[in-house]
Amino acid sequence: MAGMKFEYDENGGKFYYFFLSFYALILVPTTYWLWPKSEKRKSTPHPEDTLNFAPCRYKHQLLHANEPSRRRRATLTKIGFLLAWIIFLVLAYRVSLIEIEHKEYDPFAVLDIDREATVSEIKRAYRELSKKHHPDRGGDPEQFKEIAKAYKTLTDEEAKGNWQKYGNPDGPGVTRFGIALPKWLVDHQNSIFVLLIYTGVFMIVLPVIVCVWWQKSARYAGDHILIDTIHLYWVFLSKTSSIIIKRMF
Repeated sequence: MAGMKFEYDENGGKFYYFFLSFYALILVPTTYWLWPKSEKRKSTPHPEDTLNFAPCRYKHQLLHANEPSRRRRATLTKIGFLLAWIIFLVLAYRVSLIEIEHKEYDPFAVLDIDREATVSEIKRAYRELSKKHHPDRGGDPEQFKEIAKAYKTLTDEEAKGNWQKYGNPDGPGVTRFGIALPKWLVDHQNSIFVLLIYTGVFMIVLPVIVCVWWQKSARYAGDHILIDTIHLYWVFLSKTSSIIIKRMF
């Protein structure tokens, strides 16, 4: 009777497929949003000639002083993303070399005969192989069972029908489902270690990242303008009655 069987990834093939997909899911949008934007330089006059307000001149000098460090951070960010993409390409290449185990039962290959072999040729091949691999003559018992199974598959009508219909002479087998997790990850001996990793990632690292992002983004309004700047600008306009504001409709 057919059933279902769930198996963890023994050789790591399915896990690497899952890891590569998850890695790409993070890397692609992160590269799009965090890749340093190239700023077009414009020929502007010297700030001493255009900025008459002392705090504005001070801010311009501060930005100019931080320009080398900003360029350095942009360069390091680009190098980091390039390394991340190189790792992604290497993983993709390694995953492409992984062979997923899926063997179809082939009695002709077991008996080492052609698919157009006659009944007499099948019997002759069976006799020769059974003599060669018989356990009483020092042969492998498992291989001898495979030879007998292949012979039965090609000579017994019921076994042959099951093989042609289900791919197995014994009838419908167990349906296997692979889980993209390596077996060591769910091993009882490693449960504490895995639990600590999950706790650190989902209860410490991820909340800290979200909190830092929220604190930084809450300071800005649309177009990346500081809310404090908008407030000061509005106060300046509302308190200065000599300025005529023209509204455009």
